[in-house]
Amino acid sequence: MNDKAPGARETVSLRSDPAEAAAESRASGVPETPTAKRRAARAGPSISLVMPAYNEERTVERAVERCLAVLESSVDDYEVVLLDDGSRDRTAAVMAELQARDPDRIRLIVHERNQGIAASYEELYRAATKDFVMLIPADDQYPPEALSEILPLLDEHDIVVCRRTRKPYTPWRHCISISYTWLPRLLFGVRLYDPGSTKCVRRQIFVETSVSSRGVFVEAERLIRAIKRGHRIAAVDVVQGDRQAGTATGAHPRTVAVALADLVRLWWSLVVLRRTS
Repeated sequence: MNDKAPGARETVSLRSDPAEAAAESRASGVPETPTAKRRAARAGPSISLVMPAYNEERTVERAVERCLAVLESSVDDYEVVLLDDGSRDRTAAVMAELQARDPDRIRLIVHERNQGIAASYEELYRAATKDFVMLIPADDQYPPEALSEILPLLDEHDIVVCRRTRKPYTPWRHCISISYTWLPRLLFGVRLYDPGSTKCVRRQIFVETSVSSRGVFVEAERLIRAIKRGHRIAAVDVVQGDRQAGTATGAHPRTVAVALADLVRLWWSLVVLRRTS
């Protein structure tokens, strides 16, 4: 809704939009300065980069530093939200040191006891405040540098998934990962690319999409519901690195059982009963 009086002049919009200002400069024949060119290239949505960690003291500092370097070179408006999920090592202390170095950009959440992957993800999504939310685990396996490829896609897409071209998994974990990717396509008719991977998602989707899954399948459920409502999805290819520290828990039998139960429950609700919420 526009509350401006008819004929009122907008005096700040050109200066507040670097890309628009650069275009005006080119049209007027005035050469762009190097600073103006850099600002125009960086213009885009604001980003909340969120990072959960559990016993990742060996990798979390490097992971955060990589993320900050990418954000600083790619976007003007960003924040980093760190969450320690009750680690038994020095992860929380390392995160606190990182937050103290840049308190204006970095926020820290600490769980006194471990609450699990799904709960940590949901809390981070609620804590984010920017236009898009990108989750990067603290194990330093996922390349935050993918953000430079993701940003150009955000003009026309609401979700961009980092599709892994390499997964350093055991055969059992590979089987789970393949099922996690293909079952939603078979049962719901949507392509999620790689729902277990990191992704960049419009924050409004977290606000408006109700989910019922109790475990890690919540990531896939949210994408399924968002796509069914017309949100657009794309993917960029990334190479997942080897785990340097910590312990992966995504293939634990209980985690898999809960995810399977959530999948069946969602299929029954959306496909059989045709409920939309």
